[in-house]
Amino acid sequence: MKQILPSLFAADLMNLKEECDVLYEEGFQVLHVDMMDGNFVPHIAFGPEQIKNIKKQVKMKLDVHMMVSAPEHKIASVLETGVEMISVHYEATPHVRYVIDQIKQHGRKAGVVINPGTDTSLLKPLLNTIDYILIMSINPGRPNQAFIEETIDRIKEVKEMIGNRTIQIEVDGGIDEHIASKCIEAGASMIVIGSYLFADNKAHLKDLKMLEQ
Repeated sequence: MKQILPSLFAADLMNLKEECDVLYEEGFQVLHVDMMDGNFVPHIAFGPEQIKNIKKQVKMKLDVHMMVSAPEHKIASVLETGVEMISVHYEATPHVRYVIDQIKQHGRKAGVVINPGTDTSLLKPLLNTIDYILIMSINPGRPNQAFIEETIDRIKEVKEMIGNRTIQIEVDGGIDEHIASKCIEAGASMIVIGSYLFADNKAHLKDLKMLEQ
């Protein structure tokens, strides 16, 4: 099943419930939330308390992307928010397996994220423990970047590496309808879309939903 995940980072936070209600009614099931600590990435956004409040407001499931240093010290507070999906950066900690184990022990879906410069083969030891892999198609935490074209080849590499496992591939960064189609063709099943979706919501909703079929 293919899924388009609207990114909260591009939403109008003053009208969050209304925007998310529209997306939910159109059939979007999962909202992507970027948690940033101002250390691993330059910006600060959506800490655990904010995520907990967002969870109360929206009908969609939440996919939390932890762009934070030392996530092993912060995972407990994220788990307390009740979100359904949590991904952690491979580059953020030498204890990535511990964080994944914590997520899985609480019955949530666990993902690992890799930056554009990270070798995809480094994920091999984790393949039997994770539910999804998030491939960054821009450098994380910096808005208004163009999609990195080499990402398509990286999706294919990861797809081959996964083999017959049920791991899903998620892609995030600089994606519009046409790039999303290329990512899906290469093997991705979850596509995060931010400004392209929220900038002109009604114009793109139907076309993006068609990609899920």
